[in-house]
Amino acid sequence: MTEARIHVPDVSPDAPFADALRTAIANRGLALNRIQAKLACRGLHVGVATLSTWQNGSRHPRPGSLAVVTALEELLDLPTGWLAVRIPPARTEPPADTPYGMVDYAPTLARLLDEVRRDAHGRVRGVTVVEEIVLGADRSVTSKRVIQTLVAVKETDRQIVVHQGEPGCDVTLIAPRGVTGCRTGRVARDPDDGAVLGELLLDRMLAVGDTAVVRYEIDDRSGIASHQYYRFHEWPGTHYVLEVQFDRAALPVRVAEFRRHHSGGEDILRRELMLTPDNRVHVVVPSVDRGLIGIDWEWS
Repeated sequence: MTEARIHVPDVSPDAPFADALRTAIANRGLALNRIQAKLACRGLHVGVATLSTWQNGSRHPRPGSLAVVTALEELLDLPTGWLAVRIPPARTEPPADTPYGMVDYAPTLARLLDEVRRDAHGRVRGVTVVEEIVLGADRSVTSKRVIQTLVAVKETDRQIVVHQGEPGCDVTLIAPRGVTGCRTGRVARDPDDGAVLGELLLDRMLAVGDTAVVRYEIDDRSGIASHQYYRFHEWPGTHYVLEVQFDRAALPVRVAEFRRHHSGGEDILRRELMLTPDNRVHVVVPSVDRGLIGIDWEWS
């Protein structure tokens, strides 16, 4: 009878799940696509993009993924429970009326909103949102370009915009910029969550029912490889278009649309997307529900 091999990576007992998984994978010298294939042979289907987010810390396994984590411990020759014990407890979803309540870093955004201007939140609704995410040859998001039609539900002269950089990003390298119909106001940042919240000062005061068209960009010079992008919608009804442009020197092997009620929740929709000849993918939603709509991709 062959005795099972057990390898305990050199990480501290209180190391987070992502650090432990990344070190264990490096010690075994296995590529993520190899791990995915080995899991599939066991009847466990998980995407390379998901494994990547687990090891970079942007997402954690959910309770329903415990069988995958147990299988990872076996594949990586780890002691039973060595990874599972490091999974942080699931976060409870805030009440529906909590600002930014459908994302797990809502408390951070609420604090940043207080730094900028609390009473500016929720005074406009998006009638249409069209955004283009551009990735460079280094696989990082270089810019986000947004055209948005707004309608005022309360008198206002500004709009609040939010962006989250990749885990480990330098938030000082991320900046919103008003292009037309607005100009950039105050900006607040949180380095731990990679969160940036800014105000766009509209070119006129809007009375209730007035509309405006604004164009703005988010410049990101962090240079960290990205695996997904999503936009959260606090209010239903917006006509939403999301387009992702990949560089021809760095094309993904698989791309999919996903939708969730909450950033820490299960997918309520997932479907594969095909790249166009000019290396783009897009999603069109005529009327969004409250929650997240995004696109993720696998590099290899």
